Amino acid sequence: MELPEALIRLRNRVLRSGKSVRTALLIALALIGGAMSLWRLSSGLLFRPPLKTPAGNPDVQYQGLPPDWPLLIPRLPSPLIPVGRARAGLNLSNLRRLHRTAPIRPSNHSKGEADIEHRDKIREMALHAWSGYEKAAWGHDDLLPISQKPHDWYAGMTLLNTPVDSLDTLFIMGLKDQYVRAKNLVLQQLSFANMTQRISVFETTIRIIGGLLGAYDLDGDPALLAKCVELADRLLPAFDTANGFPLNFLNTSSGVAFDYYGGFRGVGLAAMGTLQLEFQYLTDVTGNAVYAEKALYVYEQMQAVPQKVPGLFSDWLNTENLEYAGSSFQIGGMADSYYEYLLKMWLSTGDKKYFEYFKTAANSIVDLMVVKSKDMSHVYIPTADLSGDTDGSLEVAHRSTFPHLACFSGGMFALGGMALGKGPISKKWFETGKEVTETCWKMYEITQTGLAGDLVDGESLIPTDGSYKLRPEAVESLFYMWRFTHDPIYRQRGWEIAMSLEKYCRSELGFHGLVDVQSTDSEPIDKQESFFIAETLKYLFLLFSSDDVIPLEKFVFNTEAHPLSVRGHGRRSDPGKFVPLPPKYRVPVGTIGKVSAVMEGRRKIEIASGNILGLSLGLTSEA
Repeated sequence: MELPEALIRLRNRVLRSGKSVRTALLIALALIGGAMSLWRLSSGLLFRPPLKTPAGNPDVQYQGLPPDWPLLIPRLPSPLIPVGRARAGLNLSNLRRLHRTAPIRPSNHSKGEADIEHRDKIREMALHAWSGYEKAAWGHDDLLPISQKPHDWYAGMTLLNTPVDSLDTLFIMGLKDQYVRAKNLVLQQLSFANMTQRISVFETTIRIIGGLLGAYDLDGDPALLAKCVELADRLLPAFDTANGFPLNFLNTSSGVAFDYYGGFRGVGLAAMGTLQLEFQYLTDVTGNAVYAEKALYVYEQMQAVPQKVPGLFSDWLNTENLEYAGSSFQIGGMADSYYEYLLKMWLSTGDKKYFEYFKTAANSIVDLMVVKSKDMSHVYIPTADLSGDTDGSLEVAHRSTFPHLACFSGGMFALGGMALGKGPISKKWFETGKEVTETCWKMYEITQTGLAGDLVDGESLIPTDGSYKLRPEAVESLFYMWRFTHDPIYRQRGWEIAMSLEKYCRSELGFHGLVDVQSTDSEPIDKQESFFIAETLKYLFLLFSSDDVIPLEKFVFNTEAHPLSVRGHGRRSDPGKFVPLPPKYRVPVGTIGKVSAVMEGRRKIEIASGNILGLSLGLTSEA
């Protein structure tokens, strides 16, 4: 009998024992668990034995985690890990009590234990969603659950978005057979060389690179990392612009990148600022500095752009200069994850520079963009149009709507407050996160289906766009608030959302969206987005899991909820292997260079071929 199985049986016997016997046995069990953990730490494995499945061999059985594997992970202290003179990771040991604003109601799970019944129900929902994909969309991007057909993003060409996006979710949930099938499909059929349609660099990075890296971090199979490197190398030409800001649409076969309109100038803030977490991680685990150099240079160049408001950037920027391209500022779709990644770059690397960037931006958002409703019942963060300057002539005009996509900011601000630790700024951020999370819950609570619209009126929270696309942002913030407070209200709300999904969105094959959340007889939106498994169901599963499952002290999530270990843990556990963050760049920060002669030649060929018109993107963007 292997030791993990023996421990499981011993644990079950302990739970049936009398109190005094149970106490003694629990102490013994904890000591055994601690010894196992020390062995795993000394082996560099951290929280599980390595996966031994060779790439492309469906006959090899998955030897991963047992169904109740979180119970085998002891709660060892998670000290901050030195990284040079900085520190990486989140230390929650003394912070939860600092940010509690009210006593926690008694609960069997108030210390972060798993709610097994609800957790297992979420696993069943994920299995249903995945099984629908396997039955009707295998080898394609997405499932159309009503018509029971597949859907591909790029004119019939696929990057296997659902399988890649689902890998780490299947792994974390212990869906062993499903994980092996998905992994083998990805390793055998995912191809980049023959993709002739322009792909979104942003969506491909957060879903495909992020999904491959998240699975690699948990699994350890170098074949996943090799596939990721192949794709990242093909994305690098997007950075070949005058100022280093990447263009977002790229033909991976020709190596030519474009803007949304088929030109070579404009790029959205989120699209250029949501690559850094993945590319810097890739540098650390491969030793190839080029990924971090290309991606982090973008952040440094941005600091050379004259800022109308400290830390904030307009929705669009220009790849040919270092100037503002507009006066619209938001934390919704066009901008959201840029601010998220500043914080997570600090947490993942320990480099305080990124915290300072985030601090400046976060304070500006809270001070200038957060709006208190007229009846003082809630806050929201609408798009703001800014004019004038910080010399005293600055004028802020808030728009009237609040997008569901901005609900991620509840978790972001709470995470920033917890990471900062204590003090007035920490409290301000945490309270903002809590209030935004409360607002986003109300967006669900007031509708007929218990699901929120894609866009609501900021004052009434009544949907102005009543569609529901299985989005994750609200449950993401509920997850963070639960981890930080252990207030059972957050699990209760997550469960209510899950039951609304069951009642109104579950179909014979998978889950669908809704045209109108205010109608209990709403027409369905015939699409199961890949982020439903990657994010919505993963965050719900983690909400009801033990805190030891993907602990926030050791991981950050990319904006598609793919877990990446921070420096000092997981695949980055050896500080001696870290690639130093770039101290300087080939083109000095603040200057405009030139597009390479190679890229100029490629562009001419692409223009002559007539391939620059139209974008075949059948996607629902995270930005």
